[in-house]
Amino acid sequence: MKNSSKKRILFVINPKSGRGQRQDIDEVVSRFSEEFKFDFQFYRTTGEGDKEKIRQHIKEYQPDTVMAVGGDGTVNMVAGELIGHDIKLGIIPAGSANGLAYNLEIPENLEAALKKNLSGKVQSIDVIRINKKYYCLHLGDIGLNARIVKRFEKEGSKGMLGYGKQLFKELFEGKTYFSFYIKLPEHRRKKMKAEMLVIANAKSFGTGAIINPTGKLNDGKFEIVIIRPYPWWFIFTFIYSAFSGNLHKMNYIKIYSASEAIITLPKVQEFQIDGEIIPETKEINVEILHNSLKLACG
Repeated sequence: MKNSSKKRILFVINPKSGRGQRQDIDEVVSRFSEEFKFDFQFYRTTGEGDKEKIRQHIKEYQPDTVMAVGGDGTVNMVAGELIGHDIKLGIIPAGSANGLAYNLEIPENLEAALKKNLSGKVQSIDVIRINKKYYCLHLGDIGLNARIVKRFEKEGSKGMLGYGKQLFKELFEGKTYFSFYIKLPEHRRKKMKAEMLVIANAKSFGTGAIINPTGKLNDGKFEIVIIRPYPWWFIFTFIYSAFSGNLHKMNYIKIYSASEAIITLPKVQEFQIDGEIIPETKEINVEILHNSLKLACG
């Protein structure tokens, strides 16, 4: 039982994330706790049994907010314990990729991010549930980007320079499109080909590239962005259109908006969800959980 009128915040810190080893977080949180009148606890992830340990901390400490300090993977792991509950999710971007934080306009500066989480209005957002097992807050995809993320993890790359290095390696290996079937409500099952297929809750990647120009985090819909096989010169116009927000107007791009979908792959593919690779995927059942997660950083 809570015995204090102060708000309680559990900080889940990933010390192995891109910038998660910052030594000033303990001091900053302690100082802010006096100014904003909250109690706090820290839990630092180890990579072993973190979900269960976070769940136990929540049960024992009964926080009002759980603040995820790390990249998209850390945010996803914490959010998975809060979906459908009244406990709010806070986000302190400290990873190599901070895609959801970027879409929520949370600054990367530690103090500014903490202040935004402590003083912002509570906002509810949608969550994508995949195969009744995985949650996606930001973006999931098959194809080009998933292969880059796999390279990124395998070689231990860090930051945007590391991502750019893997991107150029992938592009120089040539295009490798794949076939899939897509079934949407009130549509016939359709066979298509793609260089990349994105399941998007948010608008953009952490790089600022806008993959889903019409997307909203709380509209009860997700978008499926299909980048079809393209000629060599398309990559240049694609990059320009992605950063100018006009991707949905381009040839070789098809976007569906839906609340549920089934995607079937004749051959297994890697599938990345919020920066984490799900290997050997053959069928993807997608559904939206409308306004199922409360954010402290609205």
